[in-house]
Amino acid sequence: MEHGRSAADFDDLSRQVQQLTALVAEQQATIAAQHEALAQAHEQLTLLKKALFSPRRERYLPSPDQKLLFASEMLDAPPAEISPASSASRSASKPKHRRKFVIPEFLPQQRIEHPLPQDELPCGGCGEERVIISEHVTRQIELTPAQAHVEVHVRYTYACKHCRSGEQVVTTSKPPAPIEKSPFGASLLAWIISSKFERHLPTYRHQEMLLAPLGLWLSRPLLCQLLKGSARALKPLAERLLLEILLSYVLQADETKVRYLGGQPGKASLGYLFGYGGDADHRYLWYDFRPHRSREGPREVLGDFRGVLLTDGFSGYESLVSESQGRLTAAACWMHARRGFDEARYTTSHVIVEETLARIGLLYDVEERAKGLSFAERSTLRAVEARPLVERLFARWQEVRPGLRPTSKLAEAIGYALNRRLELSRFLDDGRIELDTGHLERSLRGPAVGRRNWLFFGSLSGGKTAATLYAVVQSARLHHLDVTAYLTDVLRRLPGLSPSDGTAIGQLLPDRWASTHPEHVLAARVEESRAAGEERRRRRAARRLLSQA
Repeated sequence: MEHGRSAADFDDLSRQVQQLTALVAEQQATIAAQHEALAQAHEQLTLLKKALFSPRRERYLPSPDQKLLFASEMLDAPPAEISPASSASRSASKPKHRRKFVIPEFLPQQRIEHPLPQDELPCGGCGEERVIISEHVTRQIELTPAQAHVEVHVRYTYACKHCRSGEQVVTTSKPPAPIEKSPFGASLLAWIISSKFERHLPTYRHQEMLLAPLGLWLSRPLLCQLLKGSARALKPLAERLLLEILLSYVLQADETKVRYLGGQPGKASLGYLFGYGGDADHRYLWYDFRPHRSREGPREVLGDFRGVLLTDGFSGYESLVSESQGRLTAAACWMHARRGFDEARYTTSHVIVEETLARIGLLYDVEERAKGLSFAERSTLRAVEARPLVERLFARWQEVRPGLRPTSKLAEAIGYALNRRLELSRFLDDGRIELDTGHLERSLRGPAVGRRNWLFFGSLSGGKTAATLYAVVQSARLHHLDVTAYLTDVLRRLPGLSPSDGTAIGQLLPDRWASTHPEHVLAARVEESRAAGEERRRRRAARRLLSQA
């Protein structure tokens, strides 16, 4: 009996130990899951703070402590136009004085004189009248408000005095109008389009700004109808832009969110504005508004395209490539790959983040020096200098990934890159492929800024109208044109052309129009862009030399 009770007690104790062990294991699993959720929530809170309070610019400046990380892989410096010594002396020197603003001579001048009052002309000493001995001139630029005028088009009917049958009566033809039977001409329509889709002003601002020159309060429905009619008139040009883009060897695609009314009663629905950009030989932009993000939109647009599709890796584009049977070749954007590590920089102190951003910076240094080279020369440069950087990046990511928390932002960024290794490496074998979709993504800033002002499209058809107008406006901006002057001329000429007259419509493409209207190319903007590029190259050269020091 004694022995039996001991055995029963032992079995009971064993069961209790097993239950406690299982309970401890369950609690440890719960604690681990809570730690995982806490870490994930902490990352999300950090990224939320970054989105709210940090600058949006994805700029990485390597720490001085990191300068020896890549000593064996640093690129050769460009021709000596800057040295560490000169860089240091420049930073230590006094800041330059701001250049004095020079008023252009071509502006008309209005002379306004300020003489002494008649009662102050007599001299206080002798009483004689004082005379002018010198002038002091101050020049200020003033602005006269815009003024509207009415163009009165007069047509005549001609008849023969001897023929009474009426068969020889001839009336001069009416000039084509952008919107038939509309009292608003091309220049006014161009101003409205430019105000909304270049300067991002909502419609009620148009009403206020047009009140002074017109003396009329135009209703918002009327302004929306004018935009719709203008888009209808510009549609042949927008379709030609798309045809030119589809002739590209490398086509870029991206999308951004835009809300619209009419999808659901009582609230705004989420739609997407898809952007498409051509390569260097077909440098145009085209947009397509869709009420959803499915692949149906890109499938319709890219049905006739054959070449390289450069995207951010969205599954809709990837599925199009997989089902194209070799018609499409996928390439991935390094800007989107870098973005994940830029976000992870705020949530972790892992050394791979700084290392990755620094190496990608070196990759962009190579691309900066590849600008202006032929495609073959660019491929050679990439093979020598960019390929080792890319291979080292993927090797380091493979090495680090197993030790990371799977749900962390860093693991997500590494997974994004590793899953697209072939697409991210595609540019190394073909000099025609760009490193990223930068110029297309910059063109999407316009709709992104605009939606903060006008908030949403008024309807699904309003989204289609906006897509057409954005295509023309952003393509003109891409070639540094005065958008209002360009649209004014196009809206006057395009209605008189047949949609099948490809040659005449082709002359209205922004780059071809600029060659015949150089006075409407914004030379200041071109010079500003060139100077910014030079300054960017100078800073990169300085950082590269300081890293090698």
